[in-house]
Amino acid sequence: MKTLIAGLSLAIAGTLFPTSDAKARDLLVTVARPDNLYVIDAESRSVIKDCTLGAEHASPGVMVMSPDGKIAYMLLDRWQNVVGVNIETCERVFFARQSEDKVVRRSIASITVSKDGSRLYTVRNPVRMHADHYEVMEPELAVFDTAAGLEAKPLAIHPAPRRSTVMATDDAGKVYIAGHDVYAVDPDTGEFTVAIANANWDRPTYSPPDVLAFWPIGTQNDEFMLLYSAAVFTDEKQEEMADFVWGYESVDLSTGETEIKDFTSFEVIMFSAVRNPNAENELYGVYTQLSKHDVETGELVKRVDLPHTYYVINISSDGKEVYIGGTNDDIGVYDTATLERIGEIRLPSGGDMSVGTLQIVQTE
Repeated sequence: MKTLIAGLSLAIAGTLFPTSDAKARDLLVTVARPDNLYVIDAESRSVIKDCTLGAEHASPGVMVMSPDGKIAYMLLDRWQNVVGVNIETCERVFFARQSEDKVVRRSIASITVSKDGSRLYTVRNPVRMHADHYEVMEPELAVFDTAAGLEAKPLAIHPAPRRSTVMATDDAGKVYIAGHDVYAVDPDTGEFTVAIANANWDRPTYSPPDVLAFWPIGTQNDEFMLLYSAAVFTDEKQEEMADFVWGYESVDLSTGETEIKDFTSFEVIMFSAVRNPNAENELYGVYTQLSKHDVETGELVKRVDLPHTYYVINISSDGKEVYIGGTNDDIGVYDTATLERIGEIRLPSGGDMSVGTLQIVQTE
């Protein structure tokens, strides 16, 4: 088993992003308490960058990467501030303080970057603080120029739906927002359409779906995917339950095509899931167990118990390893063919990742 020596933080010689004739490799990027961004070499299981963020609070650490993989954009300071850090130099290159005066704005896992890297989007939930009460204001979609530096202000603000969480962008420039439904937004005009009916789906024998969406993963497959669970009844009267199921809602970010599909009965809790980029029928879900599903056949291929709960999962570029993180200060490495635990990475600070994202960057 390849393991990281606890407490070791290595400074990399040269560059994280090799020239074209160098061997490409996967890097893992995550945030942990007390105030650290870590870049990890997936093959050696070693921390190669330990960046101090200079944040008031590293949590929640929800993160998206720039398209070239060089800038980590994070929601820090209890969902309030957007921070962009160059993962090679640890330099802070972007900062947007979203709260001002007596208005507190929090973005609950809502952050994404355009495919050309020029725009950053977030849904903000403003509350005005009065002397004797809070005034809940209308949510807003804020559009930022990623080149705006350390005093970034929105280029545009559009009305946004309530209950918005994770976001993604497609090749055509649309922004997808997971909320009551999954919305597609034109960021230039602010026009919203429903891409996938979620709470409003037209499935008469189903209950409304339950969706937990805090982790903006899926870039390995160029996919925006949410897990849902729902009760399935024998008929439209919904008096007798036939099953309780897991399913996924998916947007193909290359084509804009959408899909909603049940794939297994609800036997264990899963907080997040990812599909194999080289075998899209394989879906891996995580919480207290790691599960491998064939979503085409509905088969549970294998399930293994974990040392503790893990919130977030991601997968290597070649589809041979899955990485599970969040919750504590360790990242587990599992073989996708066997679900054998083949590695473990301990973060030097010993601080937990909480609900922080675990992203994968390929350096080519």
